[in-house]
Amino acid sequence: MSGRVVYLHVGAPKTGTTYLQSIVWANREILESRGVFLPGRNHVDHFRAGFDLRGVKKDPQDPRRDWTGVWDRTAKEIGDSEHEIAVISDERLASCTEEDVQRAVSSLAPAEVHVIYVTRDPAGLLSAEWQEHIKHGDRRAFDVWLDDTLNPKGHEWYWKVHGVGDVLRRWGTAVPQSRMHLLTLPTKGSDPELLWQRFCSVLQISPEGVDTEARANVSLGVEGAELLRRVNEVMPDDFPRWHHIGVTRDVLAHRILAARSEKTSIGVPERLADQVDAYTERMIADIKDSGVQVVGDLEELNKPVKGGGMPESVDVASVAVDGVSGLLVHIGSVRDDLRGVRGELRKVRRQLAEERKKRQAETKKRQAETKKRQAETKKRQAETKKRQAETKKRQAEARKAAKAKAFMRQHKQLPPGERIKRCVVEVGQQSRVVGAMLRGYRKLRRRPSR
Repeated sequence: MSGRVVYLHVGAPKTGTTYLQSIVWANREILESRGVFLPGRNHVDHFRAGFDLRGVKKDPQDPRRDWTGVWDRTAKEIGDSEHEIAVISDERLASCTEEDVQRAVSSLAPAEVHVIYVTRDPAGLLSAEWQEHIKHGDRRAFDVWLDDTLNPKGHEWYWKVHGVGDVLRRWGTAVPQSRMHLLTLPTKGSDPELLWQRFCSVLQISPEGVDTEARANVSLGVEGAELLRRVNEVMPDDFPRWHHIGVTRDVLAHRILAARSEKTSIGVPERLADQVDAYTERMIADIKDSGVQVVGDLEELNKPVKGGGMPESVDVASVAVDGVSGLLVHIGSVRDDLRGVRGELRKVRRQLAEERKKRQAETKKRQAETKKRQAETKKRQAETKKRQAETKKRQAEARKAAKAKAFMRQHKQLPPGERIKRCVVEVGQQSRVVGAMLRGYRKLRRRPSR
């Protein structure tokens, strides 16, 4: 279909991506009625496609489904659709290399590819990203992590996805500036739907009539983040990454710790104010220099460091109690679910056993019937063979009788002496004694006279 437009929402992490993804997937049918197509079954399929595009290697022990070839299948699904607009959303795509970018755009040809990238104020971003690192097993204290991040040694994940100038440059190698859209994250206190409205303005669709009560990542607070960091310190080094995601992040962090009402906000310490201000100025300058389409207000990125940081001593006793109780509730729920699954499994096994027993009985019955038919067939074959033997015997007797009758007719026509001679020869053929006498007689006849 000509004229198709594909929007790649490439990030960045911690800029409302979960909020936007929750809305588009919760309202998939409504968006499709407005011409917007979401390939795949759910947001995880977009993540898997991103893993494949970026060449992420899957651990053989990882229970998640293999993602090899998912990007190309996603691109084909878009190409086979009849919608004018398609959206792929994965905040990790901000880290794509120039080679990844070229592959992404070429695989979607001849569609017109647009890039949507959301960013936010560095002061708030740094706090949110540290918490996200903690959810994934990082053990560094906030101050240590800040110093490492703001003084990078190269190849840090943070700058791969949040180095705005570099992200825009990499995607700009295959996508024109006019198709690059940078959204600023609205400041706290703004209309809660403002980010969604900005997103829809890029897609050129109405933001109205959809359910915007979507899930968003919530801060852990000082206490929750510090508890999780201390837990990471005592976790074994071989604790699988997929458990960090499925248990540490999704259960302990998101469901339990983030849900606490009493939380102390985390802020960048004042000692780093000048460094963060310089970071902010550089970010805004990079955006202006890039020439991309800005949706929002760049001043929303320019928020000063208010100070705070992490206290020297954090009392995590209360949040630890909440964490343990929350985990116990979750484990209890999982055990109930497991018990239910085991019950269903036993039921299915019984049904399978009954069906197997029934099939075995039916098979045994069919085998008995087959054996009976085989015996009947064998009996009929024996009877047929007997009849054939009797027929053959009668035919032999008839031939013998006919031969004897013909012989008698011929015998009656011979002279008396010849008849006697032939009778003696016939008797000789039937009797050994007579036969021996005949042989002796023939020898005597052949002996010359003296």
